[in-house]
Amino acid sequence: MKTKLFRISSIVMLVILILALVMVTAGAIAKSNLAKKYPAPGQLVDVGGYKLHIHCTGQGSPTIILEAGQSDYSLIWAYVQPEVAKTNRVCSYDRAGYGWSDPSPRPRTAIAEVEELHTLLVNANIPGPYVLVGHSLGGMLVRVFVHNYPDEVVGIVLVDSFHEERPIRNPEVTRLNRDAVKQLRIFAILNSAGIMALAPQSIPNRGLPEDTYAQYQAITATTGYFEMWITESLAVPESANEALTLQMTSFGNLPLIVLSAGQWDTIPSLSDAENQKLWAAFQIQQSELVALSSVSKQIIAEQSGHHIQLDQPELVINAIQEIVDGSQE
Repeated sequence: MKTKLFRISSIVMLVILILALVMVTAGAIAKSNLAKKYPAPGQLVDVGGYKLHIHCTGQGSPTIILEAGQSDYSLIWAYVQPEVAKTNRVCSYDRAGYGWSDPSPRPRTAIAEVEELHTLLVNANIPGPYVLVGHSLGGMLVRVFVHNYPDEVVGIVLVDSFHEERPIRNPEVTRLNRDAVKQLRIFAILNSAGIMALAPQSIPNRGLPEDTYAQYQAITATTGYFEMWITESLAVPESANEALTLQMTSFGNLPLIVLSAGQWDTIPSLSDAENQKLWAAFQIQQSELVALSSVSKQIIAEQSGHHIQLDQPELVINAIQEIVDGSQE
């Protein structure tokens, strides 16, 4: 009896192993095919033994640099970049490990990521002056860029930007990030096995145009997207601390427009009261960012949640144009 059970168990295990091997092989083939179908739209530039992807369109100075938020990359600017390119040179790019960019050996913290961006611009022969546009975490990164390279920047647009004091003032955000990482690890495993590449249609659209959505599905399914999301998420407290140590309290009279969400993206794991408290805190932080410059203003995107560039892209486009016009007076 024991011998019979052992044989049955062995057969079952063998079948499971064969099915797993078939699935992994099929996933690898699907990944390869998807990656070939959607090559990098821009150029891959060496920044020290690894390459970052940057996509520049249009002509005219100053050059607009688009910095995406946490878990986002160049495709998130799909509505904004084509319009801005009608009047100026505009470049979106992928931080290391996202999009078409290689992973980096450096930590995914603010100072390292900003230095990589600057190296990318130098090596890609994209000289300033720059207007920096940063969404969410990218908003903090562009402020670090201004601090480190002030002579190269003529204006800033912050799109519902992250405030470097948020982890201190709102520690629940760090806890929520850690909880999210637990779920992301599952997606990372499925992705590495090629499961998502076999069914890219299961990846939801975040509000992108249909052609861009197809690219987004392919990149999400064929790269280490979730691993990088996890890595950058866990590094947010250290990134914020690095920004705090720079004491970025004033950019003088550097033109600045702060675009702020007019609607709160409710967090299901929090109560109504907790959501309201967090929303009120974020609004205060947005108003504080306006005080970074003596030439600044805040615009509330009444119809937008956190991703204003997707919900009301015209507000981002108009803000960029206003900064550009002001820089040429």
